[in-house]
Amino acid sequence: MAPPKQPLPFEDAGASTDATMANKPDEPAFKLSLNANKVEFPFAPIGRPTYVSLRLHNPTSNRITFKVRCTSADIFRVQPPVAFVNPNGLMTITIWNANTDQKQKMEKRHYFAFYHKTAVPSARLAPPLWKNGLKDAEGVRRIPVSFLPDPSGAKSSTTSQPAAPSAAAAPAPAPGAPAP
Repeated sequence: MAPPKQPLPFEDAGASTDATMANKPDEPAFKLSLNANKVEFPFAPIGRPTYVSLRLHNPTSNRITFKVRCTSADIFRVQPPVAFVNPNGLMTITIWNANTDQKQKMEKRHYFAFYHKTAVPSARLAPPLWKNGLKDAEGVRRIPVSFLPDPSGAKSSTTSQPAAPSAAAAPAPAPGAPAP
């Protein structure tokens, strides 16, 4: 008798509703589950980074490796960008927005692309599995980025704000939490 099927930790949000994020004809469908089909960064003053956490679930019976790519390494950081997820395992992925004052870069259309493929059980490091690029990915999903406006309706000036922090800067506190 087969073991009972485990309930999913969350429902897959599915592909983005934005048609420009759809897979290209030669790209395989995404077989994992993501808890979001878009990334929405909360408002923060220029120069103060913000972050969003996504959850990735591997519903397959294979250990997989994933890789996350972004449209601008100057604006975004992904932690971890490459890693493993065990069968029926979960991974939290943190995506940082540097919230830079480079208006031209911030106004472009941005997205994150998630790639995955089966990893051999003996593999100890994920990055070498991607050394040949993305052509052997077994699944792809792109999700768009949006920057939520200031809830007070105030316009932020990009000229009088401090420069963007380094990638090692601490995240913005959760809404309602006291500032450090």
